[in-house]
Amino acid sequence: MLNPTSHTPAPIAVPAEAAPARKRSFKWLVWGALMTFLIVGSAALWYNEPGFRNYVQNVPNEFYWFLGAGFVFAMIDGAVGMSYGVTSTTFSLSMGIPPASASMGVHLSEIFSCGIAGWMHYRMGNINWKLFKLLLIPGIIGAVTGAYLLSSLEHYSMYTKPVVSVYTLILGIVIFKKAFNKKPKKSADKIKRIPMLGLGGGFIDAVGGGGWGSIVLSSLIAGGRHPRFSLGTVKLSRFFVAMMGSLTFMSMLNSAHWPAIIGLIIGSALASPIAARISNKISTKIIMTSVGIIVILVSLKSIYSFIDKVF
Repeated sequence: MLNPTSHTPAPIAVPAEAAPARKRSFKWLVWGALMTFLIVGSAALWYNEPGFRNYVQNVPNEFYWFLGAGFVFAMIDGAVGMSYGVTSTTFSLSMGIPPASASMGVHLSEIFSCGIAGWMHYRMGNINWKLFKLLLIPGIIGAVTGAYLLSSLEHYSMYTKPVVSVYTLILGIVIFKKAFNKKPKKSADKIKRIPMLGLGGGFIDAVGGGGWGSIVLSSLIAGGRHPRFSLGTVKLSRFFVAMMGSLTFMSMLNSAHWPAIIGLIIGSALASPIAARISNKISTKIIMTSVGIIVILVSLKSIYSFIDKVF
């Protein structure tokens, strides 16, 4: 009796690197097709549809400024792993956006990027669930409290703006110093008051428009936590913290600067697929040094303008 499996052809061996290469090629094919559709479709609507052309022409210039800024800041964040919040907030304040609207724009745009990053870390098993639970609720409470307080003081933005500028100035100095730190110092003892760290990080992040990664992630790693699990856990918790902070801002603010906010959201979303691609091709030290200097100078200018008006 013949063995039915005797005539089964042997499977063809496929090189191990062929599947990932094919997957990457397909991904870029999809993105290329999507971008081509958007460009050609927009051009066709521009020349064939007067209503669309009139709508685009009536969009405030503020939208396009923040569209480009959101794209650049998201690319920087993809290269150095931080500074999106502080750069976006500093730019928003320099463009005359009140602190609460600036922070809301940052948090809304980070929902998308942190959601994707958190999901990827979850798939790779980079989440410390005990640490996640300790950070999540206090972080949300801090973010909601900070967003509520900043929104309540929106009418006093002339006075809250220099306070936020002082905060961005401090973060700019921190970023500048990190550019020249070869190796972060690690403590032998892990940080034990994780809920307090999440509460303070969420509050300061909402009030200042950024700092969750700089404060929480840096503190965890410096305290001896594993960098990979700390990064994945902070990114995933950041998604929920940004979401709740954004909902608080949206329910409190009556006259947000939506052209600026939408421009920031779209710009950062467009940059997110390619930010990681170029991260290994740019000197992190040069980027962090440049970002630190720019943030420091812009923050000092904002503080000087306030002092000049008062005195």
